[in-house]
Amino acid sequence: MSEADSKPDEVLASHQGLGRVYRCACGTIYVSVGPVELKFSAESFLQTFEMLRAAVDRLNSQSGESGLIEKTASLQN
Repeated sequence: MSEADSKPDEVLASHQGLGRVYRCACGTIYVSVGPVELKFSAESFLQTFEMLRAAVDRLNSQSGESGLIEKTASLQN
């Protein structure tokens, strides 16, 4: 595979100052946060999302009526 084939070329999501999620032509999904870049297959990306969603749900349930995660999310809207 050439270098051009492996570069992320479609931005799926981004957050200024945090990072980006990309998909390249080969289907690999890249998650870039600061200096760290992770590569996922579509299946492993979805599994990772489910794992993180479960962690957010748990944090919210442990923090009572106004969870930290809920507060943070409302600040971004």
